[in-house]
Amino acid sequence: MSETKAKTGRRQFLGTAISAAAALSVAGPRRAFAADDTIRIGYVSHKTGPFAPFAEADDFVLGQVRKAVAGGVVISGKRYNVKIIDRDDQSNPDRQANIAADLINNENVDLMLGQVTAGVGLAQQCELNGVPCVTTMSPWQAWMFPLKGSPEKGFSNIFHFFWGIDDIGKVYLDIWKNVPGKKVVGVLFENTLQGAAMGDPKTGFPAMAVAAGYKVVDLGRFAPGSDDYSNYIQAFKKEGVQIVTGVVSPPDWASFVKQSAQMGLAPAAETVAKALLFPAGVAALGQKANGMSTELWWSPAYPFKSSLTGETARQLADTYQSATKKAWTQPIGPMHALFEVGVQALKSSADPKNPKKVVEAVRNLKMDTIVGRIDFPGSGVKNVSKMRVVGGQWFVNDKGSPEIYITTNGTAPEIPTQRKFELLKA
Repeated sequence: MSETKAKTGRRQFLGTAISAAAALSVAGPRRAFAADDTIRIGYVSHKTGPFAPFAEADDFVLGQVRKAVAGGVVISGKRYNVKIIDRDDQSNPDRQANIAADLINNENVDLMLGQVTAGVGLAQQCELNGVPCVTTMSPWQAWMFPLKGSPEKGFSNIFHFFWGIDDIGKVYLDIWKNVPGKKVVGVLFENTLQGAAMGDPKTGFPAMAVAAGYKVVDLGRFAPGSDDYSNYIQAFKKEGVQIVTGVVSPPDWASFVKQSAQMGLAPAAETVAKALLFPAGVAALGQKANGMSTELWWSPAYPFKSSLTGETARQLADTYQSATKKAWTQPIGPMHALFEVGVQALKSSADPKNPKKVVEAVRNLKMDTIVGRIDFPGSGVKNVSKMRVVGGQWFVNDKGSPEIYITTNGTAPEIPTQRKFELLKA
């Protein structure tokens, strides 16, 4: 991302950042790290609330990690016990900040890990109090810019790994190289933080599409929960839209798909973020989901394995499904990798009770994980490591259940495709 785009994108995100004053109000002076034999890891996620699907696999992942470190870890010849203290922020940014302050000041954690889909209060508290922190599960721009950071300067104590908006744009363009005919894209972006960021005409995906030679049909943001998309559909039909894309919730996407069928809109490809992330939301579409495409940032088909358990991606997914009787979901990979990064940083620090040494260990961390290569110093964005992302397409099997397959990998050739991309059937 260019410096100009980064600054513009930053201004977009700052308007939706949580109140710094509110976050600072719960912060206290940093207590001294205890010089004992137990490493305390704080973990905050969205186990309940609207972002709960992202933490659906938490109990499973935490169980695996606790088992992996049950015998302790040896660092510089000394064995340390490991205690993981997990908390639910209920998908509430203010609660997230309060929990972080409690873990820092009362539980005296040596390292903080967490999800920041709902907000960045966790990271803000750690930066303020000098606590090493690694987060995931949100585009890096949505983490960095609300914290008033920049790709050139970064931060003192906090780090993040995930993909960026630019990465998703490249994946979508890679998918659409298979679509013949007019290069006309109709966009449908909800009026949320993610929708505004992805749909920004200057720094978001529309700009990338135009630069790649596409005509973009954009009627502006829509309010989440809308039940009438006829104006979008009419405009898309009039302009000869071949591809529909955007950031849409599962219920809103279901409404759009139903109305599109009623009004005769039949694009060759529908590539949508958010709505097509979780199997349950896709299953609700029935046969209409067949052939819909989206970004894929982890799957059992990824050719990587865990540094904690030695499991391959396929083995991890199979173990999850056997243990929970639920279908695997993409967040399993990043959440498992989060603990891989945390444990490795503690080991590499030589002194896990010294926060400055742990911070430097993360800053210089390069390692292979269940989601692939994590490389903080080599990403080009300070304090960030970018995840590899490919194109996925949903197909409904003979039993009526949707399954997602890797169909394009131009953005990450080391991740093999599973089947060829197919156009939507009219």
